[in-house]
Amino acid sequence: MTRQFIFLLLTLTLFSCKTQQKFDKAKWAEVADLMTFPNRKYMIDDLVKNYQLKGKKYREIVELLDKPQSSLDSTMKIFYDIDVDYGWNIDPIYSKTLLISFDKDTVVKSFAVNVWEK
Repeated sequence: MTRQFIFLLLTLTLFSCKTQQKFDKAKWAEVADLMTFPNRKYMIDDLVKNYQLKGKKYREIVELLDKPQSSLDSTMKIFYDIDVDYGWNIDPIYSKTLLISFDKDTVVKSFAVNVWEK
């Protein structure tokens, strides 16, 4: 009984270690397979809670998060991939994205973490 409890406790500890991380610029930028970012899903909560994104200029966002994966210049929005699951196909079945919107002076007016599932 005691061994089972210790094993269960260790297992839970190991799995919970990877659920949340403090934002780290270098880890945020790490790329795994082509355009997969293995650490972002663990840092996104800390980023949006503890870093004042709203009010930052475009230049400051790029300094903090690096270049975005894509942008919509006409709408003044940029996107950062957080997590993408392709399942067994080349088309994604799940994605989580950080969307940042700027005003006409390139100051962040809003941001959101969007989740899409097929």
